[in-house]
Amino acid sequence: MKKTLALLIAFLMAMAVNAQEMKLDEVLTAYYKATGIEKMKDWTTFTAKGKTLAQGMEFPTTMIIKRPSKLRVEAEVQGNKMIQAFDGQQGWSVVPWSGSSVPQDMTADEVKNVKDQSDMEGPLYNWKEKGHQAELLQKEDMEGSSVYKIKLTKANGDIDTYFIDAENFILLKISSKIKIQGNEVESESLFTNYKDINGALIAGTVTNKVKDQTMSQLVFEKIEIGLPVSDSIFMKPVVKK
Repeated sequence: MKKTLALLIAFLMAMAVNAQEMKLDEVLTAYYKATGIEKMKDWTTFTAKGKTLAQGMEFPTTMIIKRPSKLRVEAEVQGNKMIQAFDGQQGWSVVPWSGSSVPQDMTADEVKNVKDQSDMEGPLYNWKEKGHQAELLQKEDMEGSSVYKIKLTKANGDIDTYFIDAENFILLKISSKIKIQGNEVESESLFTNYKDINGALIAGTVTNKVKDQTMSQLVFEKIEIGLPVSDSIFMKPVVKK
């Protein structure tokens, strides 16, 4: 009887520990430490060169981020240069296949997206200060790995769900629900091939999917920190008439 009671108590205690496991702040602290996000606070610029794979084609791609909140992405597509840029306030783009090489202002929905990309540490870091809401969801299995799920409801209403490996606390995936022209669009980004860059772990490959179909894959081949970058490359060029 005593042995049965002891086993029951041990079982209940194990259930209690498992139920509690880690709290949101503990998971985030472990994630920040494992990926070295704190190291990024000293970075002034982030320059990554590589390629984008999409629709059976390969495009040389460059991404430049500069504090505070500046972003420029260039891709060479069939001899033409596609540009997306954000100067911290205004977003603009050059899309040659649209029939024009003149810089165009981004829509409000497009600006939302590039603004998030210009956040060097990502929206989840210091989420309270950014006006977001975070919630730790039920732990689950993702392709054989146990993961913590964190739901981030951003100040703009969009929702990202982060899938963080429960063993090494590396980000594996982000599932997103965003509003585009009033319609909700779901997508996901998978992060693999991590590289140690100045003490921080950066995904070397980002695979973007919609409805389980791979839409594009961004492969970083060279990443440099602290290169001098002029603010002018983020500003919309003045077109002379």
